Amino acid sequence: MSNNLYIPKVGFENRKKKGFEFEILSNKVFFENKTDDEIPFRPHRLSFYGILFTLEGEGFHFIDFNKYPYKKGAVIFMSKEQVHGFERNEKRDAYLLTFTERFLEKSQMAPNLVELLSLFNYHLYNPVLQLSEEGYTMLKGLIYQIRDEYAKEEDVFSEKIIHSLLKIFLCFCERYRREVQSNTIEHYYKGEFENFQKLLKEHILKTRKVQFYAHEMGCSTKKLNRITYKIIEQPAKRYINKMLVLEIKRFLMNTSLSIKEISFKCHFEAPTNFVKYFKTYTGLTPKEFRKQY
Repeated sequence: MSNNLYIPKVGFENRKKKGFEFEILSNKVFFENKTDDEIPFRPHRLSFYGILFTLEGEGFHFIDFNKYPYKKGAVIFMSKEQVHGFERNEKRDAYLLTFTERFLEKSQMAPNLVELLSLFNYHLYNPVLQLSEEGYTMLKGLIYQIRDEYAKEEDVFSEKIIHSLLKIFLCFCERYRREVQSNTIEHYYKGEFENFQKLLKEHILKTRKVQFYAHEMGCSTKKLNRITYKIIEQPAKRYINKMLVLEIKRFLMNTSLSIKEISFKCHFEAPTNFVKYFKTYTGLTPKEFRKQY
């Protein structure tokens, strides 16, 4: 198998301001002198958060093996641990903001951190937020302020000002998202669903039993199904399988693990069971899926 199937994990690095865990770049600068077989055009996993704000142009962004269209006025939220891939698009004019969770925690937005980071919850929301013309104009002004502040020589106020501007940006996006997306997401079950998501992150490779997750949440399987139906309109078992298949896809892109090794890592009794399971939900064998990439 070709080594270009390996998904590299990209750590945060600020080349301009060492130790400053925030960066803003125009996409023209970001993609300058990069060939098609380099990151960021190849699939890669982030260890930080990112926002792509589109000023002009349209195209696609690839997130966890899905293709998301965007156009002028789109805000694309990129969460850490997701697999991303940028489309080479010379006509796109955009700004890319990247920052770490630690950068947010150092700011005064820390009490609202969970709420603001819900924008990056790609299991709940579409990662592409398409703004109105009014919203686009307002956020474009904020982006320019952040860019100009970042370009200045750093002083004792720089980080605080960028924190404040970024918080306003995220708060506006969260308010706008609530206005344009289904109100069912704001259901009081949302907190319990997010707890379910956290448990899945910890245990998805060990078990896919609904009973286990319901027990850990201190509720019945009936209630857990009610929670998932209210939030994502599907039973808990289907969502568990969806999340496990996503993890398997990520593993399959890593050439250091064989299909047999992945099957045991995901606690399947035998590789044949693993292959059958994966094909049931994707229509492809693990080997066929790998060949696509």
